[in-house]
Amino acid sequence: MIRQGEGDTKVSHTFVIGVDGGGSKAAAVVLDGRGQVRGRGLSGSANYHNVGLAQAQANLAAAMRQATTAAGVDFGRVAAVTWALSGVDRPAERRLFAELAAEMLPGIPVRVENDALAALVGGLGGRCGVALIAGTGMIAYGQNERGDAARAGGWGHLVDPGSGYALAREAVRAVGEAEDGQGLPTELAQSVLRQLGLAQVTDLVGWLYDPSRQVADLAALAPLVLAAAEAGDLAALDIVVRGADSLAEAVAAVARRLALWDSPFAVVMAGGVLEQSAFYRQVVSQAIRTACPFARPALPPAGAAFGAALLALETLGLPIHAGRPKPAGDGAVRASEEANVLTGDLDRRPPPALVGLLHLLDRQAVAAVRPALPAIAGAVEAIAGRMAQGGRLIYAGAGTSGRLGVLDASECPPTFGIDRGRIVAVMAGGAAAFGDSVEGAEDDPQAGVAALAALAVGPLDSVVGIAASGQTPYVQGALAEARRRGALAIALVCNLPTPFAGSAEHVIAPLVGPEALTGSTRLKAGTAQKLVLNMLSTAVMVRLGKSYGNLMVDLRAENAKLRERARRIVAQACRIGDEEAGRALLASDGDVKVAVVATLAGCSPADARQRLAQAGGRVRQALAQLT
Repeated sequence: MIRQGEGDTKVSHTFVIGVDGGGSKAAAVVLDGRGQVRGRGLSGSANYHNVGLAQAQANLAAAMRQATTAAGVDFGRVAAVTWALSGVDRPAERRLFAELAAEMLPGIPVRVENDALAALVGGLGGRCGVALIAGTGMIAYGQNERGDAARAGGWGHLVDPGSGYALAREAVRAVGEAEDGQGLPTELAQSVLRQLGLAQVTDLVGWLYDPSRQVADLAALAPLVLAAAEAGDLAALDIVVRGADSLAEAVAAVARRLALWDSPFAVVMAGGVLEQSAFYRQVVSQAIRTACPFARPALPPAGAAFGAALLALETLGLPIHAGRPKPAGDGAVRASEEANVLTGDLDRRPPPALVGLLHLLDRQAVAAVRPALPAIAGAVEAIAGRMAQGGRLIYAGAGTSGRLGVLDASECPPTFGIDRGRIVAVMAGGAAAFGDSVEGAEDDPQAGVAALAALAVGPLDSVVGIAASGQTPYVQGALAEARRRGALAIALVCNLPTPFAGSAEHVIAPLVGPEALTGSTRLKAGTAQKLVLNMLSTAVMVRLGKSYGNLMVDLRAENAKLRERARRIVAQACRIGDEEAGRALLASDGDVKVAVVATLAGCSPADARQRLAQAGGRVRQALAQLT
C-alpha cells in the first residue's frame, strides 16, 4: 500500500491524523509511518453546511483529540493531518478550512480534501477506481491511471439523490401523498410517526419546518425506509429502487468520463446508508452492475478516515500506490441473466403487491432508454438519410425480439403511408416463429445471412439486429451480412459488451438489468426494445416528412376508423370544421397531405401535389414555398 525505503525505524515514530468529516459524523484515525492504526476517535458532523462552522470545528477537534488520546500521542508528535470533508469542493471552502486548520493546529501541515478522495484511497489503497459515498449526502468520485479525476453528485442534501437524506425526504413525500389519497399505499406513516413521537400525519408539517430542525434529523429516518422496502412495502421499494438507480447513474457517469467503463474496475461503497444496510447495498450493487457491466462494487477494507491518514503520509513523501487494483472477476456481468435481488419472494406476494412490484421494475425499463438516446438519435439520422434515397429499414431478430421487429414493421405502412416493402422484418424460424417457438432457429447464424440475401440487401438499406442478450447467433449472422453488403448495421441489445459491436456501426443498449423472472427478457428487455423501435421508426418517418407537426398526414385511410381520423387531421391542421375537412379530402382523392396543402395554400389539389413533389413530400416545406 505504501512504498517504503530505508529509515524504517524513523518512519515507525512518525504519526499522522486522518479525519473523515461527513454529514452525520467525524471519524479520526492516527497512523504511524508504517500505516498501522494507533488510535481512533469519533464525533458529530463536520459538514459546516449542515451544522455551521463553529460546530464543525468543535467536532473536528473532538474526533482528533479522542484519536490521539487512544494512540497515546500528543499533537506535538503529529507530523501531518488530512481533513477529508463532505461539502468541501470549491477553492473558497478549502481556503476557509485551511485557515481554520492553521488556527487549530499551528505548525502542522494540514491537507484539506473532499471525503470522496479519502474513501477511494482508503478502500483501494490506491487511486484508480470509483468511490461511491451515500450517507447523509452522496457523491461519486474516481480517478484513472493517468491521474484524471471526475465526480458526479456532491451538490448537497437538497439536490443529491440516493442519499440518506433523499430517501427520508421521499418517504415523507410518500406519506403525505398516501394521506391525500395519491401515490402508492404505504405502511411508512406509522413507523415515521412512531419514531418522531407524532400523533398524526399532519403533525409532520410542524416537525419538518421547525426552525431548529437539522439535516441529520430527517436523514435519520432513512433506516425506516430501507426496513420497509426490505419488508416489501411498495412505496418504500419505489423510493429505494429510484435511489439506487440514481447512485448507479452517478458511478456510470464518472466511469465513462475516466474511460474506466469498458474493463473491470473497482467501486468502493462507503457512507452510512450503504455500510449499515446490507439490503440497500445489494440493490445499489445490482444497479451499478447493470449500468456498468465491468464494475465490481464492494465495501472497502478500510474507511475514509484511514484513506485520509494515508493522504497525510503522502505529504511526508510516502506515496500511495497509484496503479489500478485488479478486482475479482474479469468478465462483464450479463445482467439480464442474474437473479433480481428484489423478486426473490415473487411467488409469495399477493396480487396487489405482485403487480405493483412488476410495475416498479417496468419503470426501470423506461428509464434505461434515456442513456441510449444519443445512440438512437445517431441511428435515426443515418437510417433516414438512406431511406430518403430509396433504401429500406429491415429488422432482424429471434423470439420476443424478432416478434417486436415484425410488429413495428407491420404497423408503419398504415400509420405513415409507406410502402410495405420499405420497412420489413425477418426472424429466426420464419413466419411460423411469430406465433410458435421454433427451437434452435436462433442458434443458426447462416439463417440470418440467408434471410438478408433473400432480400438482396444493398448499401442504401439499414438493418437493425434486435437481441436482448446481445449475442444471438441468427442476429449476429444478419448483422455481419449487412456490413458485408455495405448496408447500415445497427444493434439493439440490452447487455454490454456485445459481440455485435464488431458488425454494427451503431449500438443502442438500454441496460435494463435483471428481470423479475430470472432470464425472462420478454419483460423489461422487451419493453425497452419496444420503446426504442417506436422511437426509431417514428423519428425516421418524421424526418422523411411523414408528419406535419404531430399530425399523421401520410396515413392510409383503409377503414372507417382511419377515414374518420383523416378528417380530424385535416380539420386540426387547417383549423376548419369536419364537414369542410371531408370535402377537402374528397377533392384530394383522400390524400391528407394534398388536402392540407390545398386548403392552407388556397390552391387546387393538382397544384398542392406539385408543391409537395417539389418539397419531397414535406407539408411544411410545401407551404413555405408561398413566402
